Amino acid sequence: MFDFIRETRAVKEGLHSIILEIPEETYMTFYNNIDDKYARDILTEYLKYHQDDARTSDTKVEHNKQAHTVNIFANLHYIGNKKTFQGPFTDNNLHLPE
Repeated sequence: MFDFIRETRAVKEGLHSIILEIPEETYMTFYNNIDDKYARDILTEYLKYHQDDARTSDTKVEHNKQAHTVNIFANLHYIGNKKTFQGPFTDNNLHLPE
């Protein structure tokens, strides 16, 4: 799904924000309804996928029926974050010999 997401970022007065625009058909392939919990899950996995350790807040989702998109809006916080360990994006870890 991440290959179909259009990302827009902005910074205003030190606050970072992000918008993820997902084609409606792509979103509905994975989820039955549009829900803030799903939006938080998608955003969290999207940030992990891009190795972005921002903390999120004020996550909301909107369905734009005219444009046939699902848009996820959130604020991203970087200042004051401690570097956290991020596990692999998928459970398909390669076990290479050491």
